[in-house]
Amino acid sequence: MRTYILCSVALLAVVASTAAASAASAAPNKAPLIITMKDPGCHWFYTGGGPNHRQYSKSVTRVGPVTLLNLDEAAMIVKGPGGTKIEKVGTKLMLETNGIYHLTMVKQAPDDNHLILKIT
Repeated sequence: MRTYILCSVALLAVVASTAAASAASAAPNKAPLIITMKDPGCHWFYTGGGPNHRQYSKSVTRVGPVTLLNLDEAAMIVKGPGGTKIEKVGTKLMLETNGIYHLTMVKQAPDDNHLILKIT
């Protein structure tokens, strides 16, 4: 079990560094919106900042289309105007329909964050 956790953490670190490098080279409005693991609350939108000043939010408004990048510990359920979709860990999901999306983690604990994304 410990080996599985260490491999998962290493995989997330590699994916995060790759995403950060590609986000830095892309135009600011084309960078993916990252869903990340952070306690308390389990999952958050990572909204920017450097290593010592990271910023997180439970609710974000963006001008569409929006690409989500799931770097959380489990798959995310994305419910919105385009229907319900499952985004697996380490994958990207493009949301093109304007509206309000509600994101929860698969098998989410009742005290975990419920994320809201509004695309205009």
